[in-house]
Amino acid sequence: MTEESRNRFNQYLGIEVVHQDEQGCKVALKIRPELYNSIDGVVHGGVTSTLADVAMGHGAAPHVDGVQQCVTVESKIQYLYPARGELLEAQSYVLKRGKTLIIMEARVTCDGKLVAVATGTYARTKQG
Repeated sequence: MTEESRNRFNQYLGIEVVHQDEQGCKVALKIRPELYNSIDGVVHGGVTSTLADVAMGHGAAPHVDGVQQCVTVESKIQYLYPARGELLEAQSYVLKRGKTLIIMEARVTCDGKLVAVATGTYARTKQG
């Protein structure tokens, strides 16, 4: 696991950064009933989207001292299958890295099955 984030929302959901390097980031979330939509056993799409966004944001610019170094400019997600299972994971990849903007892709799986694909644009922040 990499450095802890100070992002309280991610902590509240239980998102864990599994691996992070200059090419992208992998995050994981243990599924629990509080994350279901109104169809019992199906993870809410907002949770899936959030997981993809976290993976892409961490992959675009790793946190420094627990503080994010980029913000989401835009994102899009395509849901392929309902997320049902025990573990939701998102793996992000850098598609293009510019001076200010970074274009990312994330693939979200549930127990190894591809359930969503997301893309996003992230802007570096100026801290301090």
